[in-house]
Amino acid sequence: MRKICFLADAHSIHTRKWVQYFARLGNEIHIISMRETDYVYENNVNLHVLRTIGTNKLSYFLLIKSIKKLVKDINPDILHSHYATSYGLYGRMCNFHPFVISVWGSDVYEFPKDNKAKELLLKYILKGADKVCSTSYNMTEETKKYYNKEIVVTPFGVDLDKFKCNTPILNSSYITIGVIKGLEKIYGLNYLIEGFSELIRKYSGTKDLRLLIVGDGTQKLELKSLVKKLNLNSKVTFTGKIDNEKVPEYINKMDIVCLPSLSESFGVSAVEACACGRPIITTDVGGLKEIIFNNYNGFVIKQKSSYDITLKLMKIIENEDQMKEFSKNARRLVRERYNWFDNAKIMNDIYKTLEKVSK
Repeated sequence: MRKICFLADAHSIHTRKWVQYFARLGNEIHIISMRETDYVYENNVNLHVLRTIGTNKLSYFLLIKSIKKLVKDINPDILHSHYATSYGLYGRMCNFHPFVISVWGSDVYEFPKDNKAKELLLKYILKGADKVCSTSYNMTEETKKYYNKEIVVTPFGVDLDKFKCNTPILNSSYITIGVIKGLEKIYGLNYLIEGFSELIRKYSGTKDLRLLIVGDGTQKLELKSLVKKLNLNSKVTFTGKIDNEKVPEYINKMDIVCLPSLSESFGVSAVEACACGRPIITTDVGGLKEIIFNNYNGFVIKQKSSYDITLKLMKIIENEDQMKEFSKNARRLVRERYNWFDNAKIMNDIYKTLEKVSK
């Protein structure tokens, strides 16, 4: 039986999916996390939570000795860090092999751009890995700025049995435009609300439109205030945070998904929406450009443009046949490229190769 040690946030849905997949293959799993979780993992998953003493940056370095000892005691066949500049640093300092690092997004898009010291630190961390993985080709190109060896693309796909079209689009007397995202500035939801407001004005008395915003975050009060200011309270619903298990249910309440993100490392939300057969309009950023294609499964919009959001939504709404075609194409694309079990097998093959080399 293989023994895998993940250095990762135990509460993250991304960590859960990786751990669940490898646990169900019969591996012995260990997670070393800096955060507790109320999620119940499988019986063959051992969770080790190591907390920092304080909140300053030095406190994170004080954990290194404890993590090194724990990894040595576990003595895994594979050590895998998720997120290069925190858990990746811990893995690097363990000097353990085989060692895999998965970059997640801000660790390569933002962290090294703060200053030269952070750039050098990222290069040092990645240099210690036997294999570096990325969830998108766009993030792979960004990571190549700091790492000159092969980077394997391991898309973060979806379980097609969970994410599917349970409710066909245009199945109601009104059209629902929706988004499932954290309510943060980086996701550009203010532009969606403004674009939706103009859409309501243009279709006044002719079409019944709704906006469904699923998620929570620091911009919640600001976004609700904008909705009130634009007199949209009767047309916009904020659900707040929902359980991850309910995400497919809420996507199926939407006819069109709009993702006006200013930055994205991969675009899990887009893949999930496509799997549920939803036409999508999205900005051309990060991994989203690998998922949404103009006139195939949706439309690409300009960043920070409520005007373009309005235009593209009108373009979809006014052609129902095209809308239904986008729905079919969206599901087809995910089946071909983002089936989670096919994607996870890529990682399993990486593990097998590294284990052979290390023996």
